[in-house]
Amino acid sequence: MAPSQYPVNSPSPLDRIAGNYVELDDMKAERSPTWSTKDEYTNVKTKETIPSELPARPRIEDDGSSNWWIFESVAWLISAIALAIIIAVVAITDGKPLPTWPMHITLNSFVSFMSTLMKAAAVVPVAECISQLKWLWFRRAGAVHDIQTFDEASRGTWGSAKLLFVTRGIHLAKLGALITIIMLAIDPFVQQVITYQKEPIMSTHSNSSVPIASMYSDYSFGSMMALREPTMTMKAAINNGMYDTADTPQLDFPISATCATGNCTWPSTYKSLAVCSKCSNTTSLMTTSCDEPFGPWPAMCNYTLPNGMFFNGQLRGNMYLNSSGSYDSLAYNNSQSTFATLSTMRGLHDLSSTNLLGVVSNECVLYFCVNEYHSNVTNGAFTETLVASYTGDRNPEDQQNITISVPGTGKEYWVGAQSWYALRSHFLDYWTGNVSGSTGRLSSTSDILTALYTFGEDGSGSGTQKIGGENDTVAAIAAAMTKVLRMYDIPSNTSLWVTNATALNATALNATTSDRFALGTAWTIETFVHVRWLWMILPIVLEVLILGFLVGTILQSNRSGLPGWKSSTLPLIQGKLSEMREAIAEKRRSRV
Repeated sequence: MAPSQYPVNSPSPLDRIAGNYVELDDMKAERSPTWSTKDEYTNVKTKETIPSELPARPRIEDDGSSNWWIFESVAWLISAIALAIIIAVVAITDGKPLPTWPMHITLNSFVSFMSTLMKAAAVVPVAECISQLKWLWFRRAGAVHDIQTFDEASRGTWGSAKLLFVTRGIHLAKLGALITIIMLAIDPFVQQVITYQKEPIMSTHSNSSVPIASMYSDYSFGSMMALREPTMTMKAAINNGMYDTADTPQLDFPISATCATGNCTWPSTYKSLAVCSKCSNTTSLMTTSCDEPFGPWPAMCNYTLPNGMFFNGQLRGNMYLNSSGSYDSLAYNNSQSTFATLSTMRGLHDLSSTNLLGVVSNECVLYFCVNEYHSNVTNGAFTETLVASYTGDRNPEDQQNITISVPGTGKEYWVGAQSWYALRSHFLDYWTGNVSGSTGRLSSTSDILTALYTFGEDGSGSGTQKIGGENDTVAAIAAAMTKVLRMYDIPSNTSLWVTNATALNATALNATTSDRFALGTAWTIETFVHVRWLWMILPIVLEVLILGFLVGTILQSNRSGLPGWKSSTLPLIQGKLSEMREAIAEKRRSRV
């Protein structure tokens, strides 16, 4: 055969464009189905090229960077810092008022945010450690289905619960699963750490006060220049007390305190000028004088008291009450600064008002005193309690002021001579008169006497006294007058209103705020933070467990020599491809 005229690598004379030839180099590159080398052979039946030698199992090269646990360590550090911030913040605010932060951020929202950050950061090392322990478990147990269990455990609570019960034995991954489950309790436990309590604190923006009186020198001129009368304000107060129909009328004239916050206290007791009252039964002092019975008529008796007060028995059962304010006191004479005395004699009779069965007498006095009080305001309600009472040791004399000294204070309280004289003149006639009547009829000399009899009678119609009747009425008058005293404005020209001013203490003429008001402390309700540290034990223990879990996983992984694959899916995917290639090669060999 003649040699070819073209070199082996020379261009082919065939039309390259027509595509009816193939270069040898191109065939080698394309690996024709009939091409064979020492590495490959051709299967004639199937025309497939099958490698003569199986490729080696893919080897996962590890560059060493995955063996570092920097990201997981930083995540745990962030979680620990978040917990430390929570502890620091609640410790700073413990026992203090609710903090006010910018943008109206509340303590609860801040703690909730930090606990969420703590839990989110803590999930990272726990999930990565469980994923790394998955490869160690597979290397030891060789159970492929456990890979799915570990993978689910690294993703959440349900998978962690499955890991605890599906895998056998005690191993480190179960600690991670347990930590994942316990993390559910982080938020409620942290929220339980903080409680709020409302506590009173001293207000710096408001104060409290209650009116008091250290002097009284008010009066009005009478119909003649020489006469004095109580002011219209005082007269109105007297009538209000006289006509009060309540069971305990003396309680209807309370003093009002100034307390802007609704909760105020007075650190100590305070004293004020007041009007006091006393009552006593004087029936045992009566003298009874009776005449001889006349025919069918019983004897008639007259009843007389040592001060001249008498009850006319000639009217028999038609006389109900005899009252006067002009007689001297029998029970309390010269024992206090008395300016008014009420003497009453009540007739006891049958229901027909025809027979006088007996007479009882009572005496009440009104006098100036100094009362010592203890008080407080709670939820807007003012309560004032009488602690002690002081008075002068004798009845006042004309043209002299009433002066009351309180032991241990060096302070004197006083009432101007014209003022108490005006009151005494008023009461001489105020309740002087009588009440008479018969069956179904009652007649009195004034409305004052009607009220005095009605409020002092038990309602049986026999004239029997009501227990505490007159006492309560007179006490109501005293309470109403005391309120006027304490609300009384001291005139600026006090010296012009005072008689015999030289007998007064110099401080009485220069009344100051402390003489008009007892100053107290206003309290406002503030919300305070209280920390219950026992609820913080779980988050702290959990952080310690996470750190121990992370360190334990790192040590086990380093001892095993396994790369730090963690949650990477690349080792799993590459392993599956190698198994598929081995299966295909084995199948093709069986066909040859």
